[in-house]
Amino acid sequence: MTAYEQFFEFAAKAGSLEGYLYEREKIDPLTNWVNNIDETYQKLPESVKGEIKKGYAIVLTRILSHGEKVMAEEIKSKLNSMLSELQG
Repeated sequence: MTAYEQFFEFAAKAGSLEGYLYEREKIDPLTNWVNNIDETYQKLPESVKGEIKKGYAIVLTRILSHGEKVMAEEIKSKLNSMLSELQG
């Protein structure tokens, strides 16, 4: 799989989660979804990560914002950890 194919797969997963949580009052468990996004991001080439880091942080922040009322603490903690890695 090329870097751009990996990037597209990653972006689709992250964007889907953001859209799923937008104005939602109840959700299904998201552990697998969030773990898949993190694993896919970690597999991206460093050059791609460097170019998308800022946008990815924005998406993670929106996911946390949209899902604040409905996400389990475990998921919020995982997302906050992912966000901290980007900012560190």
